[in-house]
Amino acid sequence: MPPAPPPPEVVFVSPELAGWGSVGGLGAMVAHLAAALAARGLSVSVVLPHYASRGGGSSCAPHAAAHLFDLSVPLEPSRGDAPLSVLHGATEGGVRVYLLQSDVHFRAPYAHRSPADALLSASLLSRGALLLLERLSASPAALLSNDWVAALAAPYARHGAWRRAARPGGGRSWPERWRGTAFVHLVHNLEPGYDGSFSGAEPALSPSQLLCLPPALLSEERPGAALARLP
Repeated sequence: MPPAPPPPEVVFVSPELAGWGSVGGLGAMVAHLAAALAARGLSVSVVLPHYASRGGGSSCAPHAAAHLFDLSVPLEPSRGDAPLSVLHGATEGGVRVYLLQSDVHFRAPYAHRSPADALLSASLLSRGALLLLERLSASPAALLSNDWVAALAAPYARHGAWRRAARPGGGRSWPERWRGTAFVHLVHNLEPGYDGSFSGAEPALSPSQLLCLPPALLSEERPGAALARLP
């Protein structure tokens, strides 16, 4: 009898996870949904930031996490690369936890100093999660991004120009790696300040330049594409 195929793999990318770094209901929802899918026999992982501090009203990282490896995330050319450390948290209820550590960009939940800083942190979460999966040779059946902070995962999987440095890819191109992955984005709050739209002082770079994505993906003129609104 041939061996049973491995279970489908589901990956959550989220700014919060209850017990590891959570401000409100988003973290609880991700934790409960991930555990429920694992209980049904799926292979489930959660990728989130490892916050340097708890921040106001948050509950962050009470569990031990071990260093797994380091990543170098390409930014726009004038900024070079951003170093991230990948930590592996203890598996709970069949759910694996991976944390992306950067004391510069992931100081505390939603602790952004400016609109540009918020967008850069969101960009690093999505890019870091994809590079983590590539490093693990993982091609999940589904990737569930949560809230605007993780909304860039699908665009970065489709548009690989930001990966300017040659990286091992198992013989597959960047878009080919994600061809079998269904990207699902979960919106948790559409109130002003929680929807990924920003206004304020214009940064030195446009959102397209800062995020290394085509301008059309960031335009509010396209339904469902509103992510960045910097004047």
